[in-house]
Amino acid sequence: MKINELISKVQALAPETYQAEWDNSGVQVAGTATDAARLAVALDPLPGTIAKALDWGAKIIVTHHPLYMKPQAANREGNYLDTLRLLLPAGAWLYAAHTSLDTRPGGPAFWLGEALGLQGRRMVEPAHCFGTLEVGFFAGKPLSEEDGRELMERRGALSVYQSESGQVQLVCERAEWPGIKAMLESGPSAPETDFYVRVLEEPARRVGYGEIGELPEAVDWAGFAALLDEALFKDRGRAAWSYCGPEPDSIRTVAYCGGSGSGMAEQAFALGADVFVTGDVKYHGALESTGRMIDVGHFALEEEMMRRMARELAYALPGVNVRFFEGEDPFRFHLPGK
Repeated sequence: MKINELISKVQALAPETYQAEWDNSGVQVAGTATDAARLAVALDPLPGTIAKALDWGAKIIVTHHPLYMKPQAANREGNYLDTLRLLLPAGAWLYAAHTSLDTRPGGPAFWLGEALGLQGRRMVEPAHCFGTLEVGFFAGKPLSEEDGRELMERRGALSVYQSESGQVQLVCERAEWPGIKAMLESGPSAPETDFYVRVLEEPARRVGYGEIGELPEAVDWAGFAALLDEALFKDRGRAAWSYCGPEPDSIRTVAYCGGSGSGMAEQAFALGADVFVTGDVKYHGALESTGRMIDVGHFALEEEMMRRMARELAYALPGVNVRFFEGEDPFRFHLPGK
């Protein structure tokens, strides 16, 4: 499959418009390969992982974490330079789906809510709101069934209707309208009149970080710890996490955020969370936590997220061999006397 087609499939699952302003989701290294039969997925673009993926024959590698946040010179020894030394001679591409994937509604970043069976799931911290437009125009010729299907398959198109008089009414996401407009103007049903465009308050696509929901029934602290162990660490070679803050009398409402999500703990508690699960909790944040915060590590939540992203890509790319390359948690745990 053509590289640009593969990238468009990745972008459909992790739209770059969803990323944070400070982020660098997207193409990290533009390779020279034009086609790829194998696509690798991993959490981090580390040299060891990249080498394994290239040895397997991947011409495009999708990671969660970007290779860099700000442009930097390739003049210092380290992982960044070593990764470039591997990718460039191979002509391989590197793509990062970072906060563009973290915020996708219903995406793999929210797998823990599914694993815990949370009900009434909703986001903790909204990041973007994409408004919608209602567009009206008279087509040069009636839209065929194939034209309508092609239009609805376009990212951002929400509905399309053509009246007997030939007027077309389209509802689409505002951010995607320029591309849809260009498609319409160059197609066989190019409009004979100017577009009538009206901004709608609803429906709107809202994306953000973290999730909160309710367990099927309340449990005590020991019961929740057992549920979390089962969801996070069964058959995954890790069995330790830390916690801080006051113990709740019972636990029904659970919030979580992968990666470095501890900054939204107080927001989660304000929304009614009995516990908040995340990674990278800092000392002073732990001291000041007003609720029970659980640090399972950056790796635990996001490694599983990328494993599930690989499954999504395999389903979306039936003609491409997709493989997930497991990473390794950089942290080790020492138990006295062991």
